[in-house]
Amino acid sequence: MRRTGYLHLYGLNLVFDRVGRGPAVLLLAEEADMWPEELPQGYTFYLLDLPGYGRTGGPSMAPEELAEYVVGFLVMLNLGSPPILVRGVGEAVGEVLRDRGYKVFSGAYLGESLQRVMDMG
Repeated sequence: MRRTGYLHLYGLNLVFDRVGRGPAVLLLAEEADMWPEELPQGYTFYLLDLPGYGRTGGPSMAPEELAEYVVGFLVMLNLGSPPILVRGVGEAVGEVLRDRGYKVFSGAYLGESLQRVMDMG
């Protein structure tokens, strides 16, 4: 079951969904609905609506600016540095995050990507 949460950050109310129980995984696209498939058991997935998309308001932003919101989100929820799977606009943001040392993976095939993440430890 998806549970909706809200986080006030840098003047915007970020909207996100949380699904499951287990180690944290961030699913990053422009909005949470970009991940419509059934999510595997054994993880807590965080699905963020980026600023300017979905249920989160705000202006259009460059990937570097969006990455600041993602980092702030991770810090405010005390998630550390979970694996980040990306799709759509999340891919450009993921490149910025990867350059900053975050573990970013393609989310094109969710099951395969999760297996790759777990194989890497």
